[in-house]
Amino acid sequence: MSFRIVVEGVEVAAAKVAAIGDYNRPQFLDELGGLVVSQTQRRIRSEKTAPDGSAWKPNIAGTSILFASGALDDSIHHVVGGSSVQVGSGLVYAGIHQHGGTIEPKNADKLAFFVGGNFVMTDEVEMPARPYVGISAENGEEIELFAEDFIVRSFQ
Repeated sequence: MSFRIVVEGVEVAAAKVAAIGDYNRPQFLDELGGLVVSQTQRRIRSEKTAPDGSAWKPNIAGTSILFASGALDDSIHHVVGGSSVQVGSGLVYAGIHQHGGTIEPKNADKLAFFVGGNFVMTDEVEMPARPYVGISAENGEEIELFAEDFIVRSFQ
């Protein structure tokens, strides 16, 4: 399972780079993707807020939100294709964390798992949305500065 987030609002940065005429688009998109990956990882590791600035709902285990093992953070990557770059995760559970939803058992009558050292069996679990992929206002400013820096580096 995968999901796709289309981020709008980076047009200003792209227009600044496009204005220089002949530039290395694949390099620009690759570096932009790397920047957005690092912004997303920062959000997961330390900011603990959605791109819109809202705080994530605490988890029942009381552990670091979206960073129990670090697997989600490690899975964030980018792919350049044509004139776009996509940022996300291929982990099967990445989408439920981004969008929220209900988890129900597939091969049993109940879900069974440990929370805080306690064994739990339940019919379903409601996961709150904790959006981590997206562009915050601060991220947008960073992206614009990156685009300006890319232009300067293109002329050197």
